[in-house]
Amino acid sequence: MAPLKLYYLSAEVAPFSETYELATFSRKITSKLHDKEDVDIRVSQPKYGYVSERKYILREVIRLKDIPVMFNEEKHIINMKSCFIPETRVQVYFMENNPLYKSLPDLIYKARNGRIFSDIDERFAFFALSAIDTLTSLFWAPDVFICNDWQTSFLPILLREQYKQEEFYSNMKSVYIIHSVNDYRKYSKKTYDMLGLTPGESGELIDNHICAIKNADLTIAMNYESSKLMDKMMKQKKLFDAFESNNSIVIDIPKKSNREVWKETANTIESACKKLK
Repeated sequence: MAPLKLYYLSAEVAPFSETYELATFSRKITSKLHDKEDVDIRVSQPKYGYVSERKYILREVIRLKDIPVMFNEEKHIINMKSCFIPETRVQVYFMENNPLYKSLPDLIYKARNGRIFSDIDERFAFFALSAIDTLTSLFWAPDVFICNDWQTSFLPILLREQYKQEEFYSNMKSVYIIHSVNDYRKYSKKTYDMLGLTPGESGELIDNHICAIKNADLTIAMNYESSKLMDKMMKQKKLFDAFESNNSIVIDIPKKSNREVWKETANTIESACKKLK
């Protein structure tokens, strides 16, 4: 039987970048999924300027250089560099686009004075677009995209609205994992225009958690005991109603997470993804 091919997308993967639970989760869960004989998992994150190419031995791949991606009716260039998560054999593809990612500090989403970058939604809309658009250059077709949190929330929408009609993408599915509930999830309508998409709700700010939930084949709420995600979601009626009325599951992550917790979580994600094939 062919392995389950998973493309794991995250704005943060420890130790390369880390501002909240997502980074550690990404490292732990991809390692556990990679350990499975019947899973082929690959990871992608943006190449921030502070990520040391020498320290992590990032390598250029000739076929993944100078890939054009159309965004906001302009041609942008992506270079993909590869390495392994330290102490694992999990392969990571870094999406390098210097105008969008090189200048971001290690806080990623805000300056050191606490000011949130006004164009952060555009930067991560481009990441989602690039992840799906560059696949043909990878010569690899995943069965399932695993999209993590608001930074990748455009991918389920793009896949369903713009790519499913193409034969290469026609059988691909998307899983959307929610790790946080905050105002970062609210994208400007202008960002939808840049991608040639029509938002599913009115207003200048769009709740992209809701839009991703409605377009993904499955949504997973990662209910960390430390942050009480589900308590926060239940206080957001429209968001919680969307989660409850679409294909969704909740996974609890205790504060003291050991190997068995991560193994069980990986088993749950693998099983859910296999059901989508």
